[in-house]
Amino acid sequence: MKVKKVIVAIVTVAVVIIMTLLTSTVLLQVITRAVGYSMPGTEEFSRLMIVWLTFLGSSLAFHEKMHLAVTFFVRRFKEEKRKYLQAAVNILIIAFYIIVIYFGFALSYTAMGSTSSTLQIPMAAFYLSIPVSGLFAIYFILTNIFENPVENEEGANL
Repeated sequence: MKVKKVIVAIVTVAVVIIMTLLTSTVLLQVITRAVGYSMPGTEEFSRLMIVWLTFLGSSLAFHEKMHLAVTFFVRRFKEEKRKYLQAAVNILIIAFYIIVIYFGFALSYTAMGSTSSTLQIPMAAFYLSIPVSGLFAIYFILTNIFENPVENEEGANL
């Protein structure tokens, strides 16, 4: 699927850029503190980068099938019933993300009027990571379902 490859590449590049910005900002912060000067805004910017890194990384985990799976309970079911359990789990995860996306956008909209203390950027920049990563997560879950409808709990095809 060509579209999926493009989306994965975009999210991966975004994660790499965020990781680079986070690393360089924290390194700059450490160096400047070592010489007795604290750069304003570096802590806040680092926090922003960590928020985006966490949420975008979690959506990439769905693409890579590296998300947390509770295999203890899945293994208790018979092989033929596991596909139904997997379908139910996917439906619940998608429903959860729909709720997260809805309230994430609502929170972001509400936060447009407030700004961060040091950088003076809208707080929505922090909160938008929630619904954006939710959209990516749902996309990756749905494409994984249609590409490999029945997998075992380790992500291998049955």
